[in-house]
Amino acid sequence: MCSASSLNGVKMMPDSEKKGITVKIDAGLHAEVRAYIESHNMTMADFVAQALYNELHPKLQHEVGNMRTIAFQVPDEMYQRIKEYLSCHGMTQKEFCLGLISAELEREHLAEMQNESEVEEVLE
Repeated sequence: MCSASSLNGVKMMPDSEKKGITVKIDAGLHAEVRAYIESHNMTMADFVAQALYNELHPKLQHEVGNMRTIAFQVPDEMYQRIKEYLSCHGMTQKEFCLGLISAELEREHLAEMQNESEVEEVLE
């Protein structure tokens, strides 16, 4: 289970540390928001906090050049564990997978550099 209380990366504070925001928005937009939060089992406060956080802290896009798709299936139990992890850490599946792939490729690159360095030392 998730130890920190969060909603898609937004750390939730105790009510005593929260401040209110009141705004007037177009009725059509309000209806869209209401439908969204109901379908996602959120409160209006959750939605506004997430929207504000996402606007103030945009995720950096490291996408450069042509993009390719990688798709694979996982067992349902693992999928549920991944979803819980993503929820707790405010990450998307894409960010999670790219992070794992990048870390492994970097680890391999460093190991190769270490091996090359050791070979050069032996040859000297």
